[in-house]
Amino acid sequence: MRLWTVQHRAVLATLETGGDLAGDWARLPIPSYRPVYEAMVGEMARRGLDCRGRPPVWAWPGPDTRDATVAVTAEALLCPQTEEEYARYVVLDLDVPDDLVLLSSYGRWNDFMEAVLLGAGPAAMDWSIGEEEVAGVQACLPYVPAGCVLGARPLEPFDESLEPTA
Repeated sequence: MRLWTVQHRAVLATLETGGDLAGDWARLPIPSYRPVYEAMVGEMARRGLDCRGRPPVWAWPGPDTRDATVAVTAEALLCPQTEEEYARYVVLDLDVPDDLVLLSSYGRWNDFMEAVLLGAGPAAMDWSIGEEEVAGVQACLPYVPAGCVLGARPLEPFDESLEPTA
């Protein structure tokens, strides 16, 4: 399955030596999100995906198209503001075995996170994916084998010139 992910550039050293990319609880961007990440780990385990006690690696379906879609999604998730902040990240283009991936609705995931973290309602995740969510699907992996990385490039700011014209 073709996927792309944005990761801290430090992962490149691990991948270059043949190591796998795996999550680390100590490196969660927002530590208070751990309960919802643990829920994802639990669902992955129920589906036979063993995170080995670590958080999952998040990715997005499709190849790294190097277009505005990748930039806008990455910016929405990471909120980089300066060249130095962009320089911290790389976009990895992946081709991983389908049986290593749990796909779920990104919209439903955000609703679940809100319910858990803000007490906004019952905390139950609907793991189904509706047809209307084609652009709103996220992918979680227990790890990314180094051999599944097709390429890496710096994260670059959104560029209006990369927008498709009508």
